[in-house]
Amino acid sequence: MKHPLLIAHLILAAGPLLALAQAPLGPAVLPPPLLHDPSGAAADLAPSILPPPVLLPGAAPAADEAEEVVAEVAAEPIAPTPSWHQLAYWFGPYPWDAGVELGINGSNGNNDVFSMRAGGHLKRTTKRWKFDSSLAYNKNHTNGLETQNNGKHDLRIDRILAESPWTLFVLENLIYDEFQTYDVQLSLNTGVGYQWLKNEQTDLITRVGAGATREFGGVDDDWQPQALFGLDFTRQLSKMQRLAAKLDYFPEWEDFNQYRVVSDLSYQIDLDRPKNVSLKFSLIDRYDSTPDGAEPNSLDYAVLLLWKL
Repeated sequence: MKHPLLIAHLILAAGPLLALAQAPLGPAVLPPPLLHDPSGAAADLAPSILPPPVLLPGAAPAADEAEEVVAEVAAEPIAPTPSWHQLAYWFGPYPWDAGVELGINGSNGNNDVFSMRAGGHLKRTTKRWKFDSSLAYNKNHTNGLETQNNGKHDLRIDRILAESPWTLFVLENLIYDEFQTYDVQLSLNTGVGYQWLKNEQTDLITRVGAGATREFGGVDDDWQPQALFGLDFTRQLSKMQRLAAKLDYFPEWEDFNQYRVVSDLSYQIDLDRPKNVSLKFSLIDRYDSTPDGAEPNSLDYAVLLLWKL
C-alpha cells in the first residue's frame, strides 16, 4: 500500500504546476496598434527601430523636390500661338526675316520728275535650309516721258550639309527691263557653295556652278549654257549698321569673253524709332558684254525706308 499512497501525494503536489502551465500567457485576441501615442514612447523608439526610407528608381520625389519641379515648369515661358497672318502659323516655328522697302522722289515746275523704287525681301534659315529672296522695281518719269522701268528678282536656296562648310544651292535670277532688247531675262543655276566665315558679325560664302540663261523676246531667244561664280557677303558693322554685298558672274561656256555681271550693294541703318524701320542705301549694277545695241551697263541707286514685318 505504500506505492498507491506515494502516487497520490505526487498527483496532489503536481496539480498547481499543471494549472499554471495550462493558463494563457497573454490575451486571447491582440488589440489593434495605437494610432496616437500620448506618451510619445513610440516616436522615441521609431528612429532606432525603423530603417531609413529608400527612394527606388522611378519613384516620386519628395514633396519639396516636387514643389521645385512644379515651380521650374511654371516659370518657363509658354510660346504664344502665332496668328493666321504670321508666317510661323503656316511654315513652322523657325523665324522669317521679311520686309518691304519704298523710296519716292519727284519735282514739279520747269521739269516734272517722278522717281520710285519699291521692293522687299524674304529670308529664312533652318538647320538644313537657307532661303533668300529679294525683289527690286524702279520706275522714272521725266516731263511725261518714261525714262526707267525695270525690275530684278533673286532667289537663292542653300542645302546645308550638317556641320560641313560645303552647301548645295539653286539660284534664280530674273530681270525685266523696258529699255533692253529683250522682255525678260531668266537665269537658272545650280552648284556648290563654301562657307568661309559664319559668326554674329560676318557671313561670307562663295559659289561655283553651272546653268543656262534665256532672253525672252530678245535677239537670241534660246537657252545659252553658262557657268556661275558668285559671292555673298554680310557684315554687321555695329548694333544698328549692316553692310551686304552680292556678286554673280555668268560667263558663257563657249566663250568666256561673253558674260554678264550682276552686283548688289546695300548699307542699312536701323532707326531708333520706330524699331522695325531702317534707312537703306542701295546700289544695283548690271553689265552685259553682248547688249545687242543697247547700253551694256545699267546702274540703279536709291535711298529707301525699309519696314520689317
